[in-house]
Amino acid sequence: MPYYIAMFWTILHLFCVTATVMMVVLFFLYHQQANGFNFKRYIIVGAVSSLVTLIISYSRRRAARCPLCIGTPLMNTGALTHKRSTKLAPLNEGYTALLSIAFTQKFRCMYCGTRYDLLKSTHKQRSQPESKS
Repeated sequence: MPYYIAMFWTILHLFCVTATVMMVVLFFLYHQQANGFNFKRYIIVGAVSSLVTLIISYSRRRAARCPLCIGTPLMNTGALTHKRSTKLAPLNEGYTALLSIAFTQKFRCMYCGTRYDLLKSTHKQRSQPESKS
């Protein structure tokens, strides 16, 4: 569950940053033609929401831990990564893991190299008998 929460807040943060950048570009392109449209207010709202979602996203990505090595697989800490860890060219290993969770529900820990399937139930969940009510 912490992986999904971290993914949600990080994607929301990226959308806020994109909207803020779009408003800045539109402001510079159309600031003389805008009849009463207040770009500055939307830029400020976008910057504040980007900052708030950055703080929440950072804390949620730090809280998501690898079950095996107790590392933070959604956030780069500067530690040496495992040789089996993967990353997409423009992104680091943390954002690659977030995209992998978003599209395949799987990720590979960048520190221990273990592949995790988030849809697969854990051993604890399988060994508990179902309660009948």
